[in-house]
Amino acid sequence: MHQAHTCMRTLFTSPYSTLGIALLSLTIALSGCGEDPSGGSGFTDVARGEPTIVDSALAISVFDDRPDGITNTFSIEFNDQVYLWLLWANITEQHTVEVSWYSPEEGLDDPPFWEEKQTFTSTTGDKITWFYIDLPDITGEWFVEVYLDGDLFERSHVFWVE
Repeated sequence: MHQAHTCMRTLFTSPYSTLGIALLSLTIALSGCGEDPSGGSGFTDVARGEPTIVDSALAISVFDDRPDGITNTFSIEFNDQVYLWLLWANITEQHTVEVSWYSPEEGLDDPPFWEEKQTFTSTTGDKITWFYIDLPDITGEWFVEVYLDGDLFERSHVFWVE
């Protein structure tokens, strides 16, 4: 015990040791205050009563109101269409869903390759909708965006055509 007490007394009486401890403490404190965060999180209340997409998928077809052949890669040689299947919840009024398909040839400011709208309601609160495009001879990375009632972004999917 006597050695530890002597070591601590020497540590705090030396000005260089005290300065070193102060700089080390300052470095540790400032290292957690960076401006560039490396992560993040968020949360929302899902029971807020708004229409929401519960599930969605890209598929080669829709059979019995279900996606068939779920994939994000489509072949010009083997596939005729690309289907977007959507399962909605909290549908209590009439709503319009708009889907915009973008090919690799469209730029960010260009209009979409194809757009379509559907107006729907539900007697149960849930609804399934689907959209499709005939697969053109344009290979590369495509994406599709889903909007509700004109301007509320709901979801997007990226897919490839080979």
